[in-house]
Amino acid sequence: MNINKLRVFHEVFVTGSITRAAERSYVSQPAVSKMLANFEDEIGYKLFVRNNGKLIPTDEALYLHEEVYGLLQGVNHLQDSIKGAKNSKTGRLRICTIFGPSYQFLPELIAEYMNTNPGVDVSLHLSGCSAIRQGIASGQYQIGLVDKAQSSSKHDSVAFDLPCYCAVPKDHPAAQLEIIQPQDLMDLNWITLDSENATTKTLKGVYSDRGLTFNRTIEVHTTIHGLSFVNLGMGTTLVDILNFRYFNKVFQLPNVVLRPFSPSIVEPLEVLTSNLSPLSGIAKDFYDTLINKLEIQTRFD
Repeated sequence: MNINKLRVFHEVFVTGSITRAAERSYVSQPAVSKMLANFEDEIGYKLFVRNNGKLIPTDEALYLHEEVYGLLQGVNHLQDSIKGAKNSKTGRLRICTIFGPSYQFLPELIAEYMNTNPGVDVSLHLSGCSAIRQGIASGQYQIGLVDKAQSSSKHDSVAFDLPCYCAVPKDHPAAQLEIIQPQDLMDLNWITLDSENATTKTLKGVYSDRGLTFNRTIEVHTTIHGLSFVNLGMGTTLVDILNFRYFNKVFQLPNVVLRPFSPSIVEPLEVLTSNLSPLSGIAKDFYDTLINKLEIQTRFD
């Protein structure tokens, strides 16, 4: 299958326009139209329908694009590696993570590593847990950080339990306590991750075991969004220890106070590598640094 046809498909998918796809691909509009038509003939179904002058992906295109995008990333990484070898560069790190560690923990760790290893190129991506697991298994990424532990024959993993702190508005009485307990928050609504999140389930269980009513009014995708709502006085949320450690340095949220929460609740974090192929020397070196840093950072003060 011609890689140029896949690139054209991707560009039309993201732009919805033959003209814009041609500009981004540095080829003529007729060439883009011809390659797209040839690609549709090869696979036997339409990839786009025209609606109000814009090309809209079909269901088949939506399904296909995820695979094509991953393949194109892999090709780009290969091309960079070939160029890097010619220029005597020492290697590339390909890391994919959920949002939490990407906010400050990983960038700081990567910066420290690159300062002592200036020949290393780094690719840091954000994605969901399923895509990260698939990317590690396929070799698209070398190291992945996910938040749901699942055994797999394609992965090696190291699991960490990240202790959680409680974030409350600074004018709430609980902000004056050394340790916050559920009964101290009965007049506050909870802001949590989705209902299937392990931390959310544990928190609900704590309230149930104590015979307390669990009031959740806002569901968010990341802890960072939860903190923003707390800063606006909308309720309380849990913050894992990685973001806790960087709170004063990174977040400009003057109305938020963080305190230990009892009983202890943890956010699971898993570091993935492929067990089908060994890490390169560069990747193994960074992996060891990452694991050591997590072991230190995830301890309660």
